[in-house]
Amino acid sequence: MNFSRKLQILPALIFAGILMFSFYPTEAPACEIDVTVHGESGEIYRTGDEVVLKVKVFLTHRNCPEGIDATEFKAEGMDVLGATKWTETSGSHFERLVKVKITASESSKSIFYAKRTCSKEGGYNYLELNVGAV
Repeated sequence: MNFSRKLQILPALIFAGILMFSFYPTEAPACEIDVTVHGESGEIYRTGDEVVLKVKVFLTHRNCPEGIDATEFKAEGMDVLGATKWTETSGSHFERLVKVKITASESSKSIFYAKRTCSKEGGYNYLELNVGAV
């Protein structure tokens, strides 16, 4: 095969390679979870403080096999006092308020975890609050 023939084939091979990789399956991102303090936020909290947290979940897959109620919460150094029902703020975006009471001792941390587990990867996030003398 002569050199000019190879130059004619090269663009076709490059195009075929690009085309092949454009259809290569890629993983969609996991559910996006955001946990924040709702309202006025402090840098340091005391034992006994009650704090309202806002949990936002965006179901990136839109047709998630797990409903929004499959979102699990875990608290360390705090007790969950109650929560609102999930509210769908827009397509596949949900919010929920969770009221917690700080139980951790001074000079430690309280951590609130939110987790979703499903066959399409799920999602995870947490919020860490510093506990100490104010």
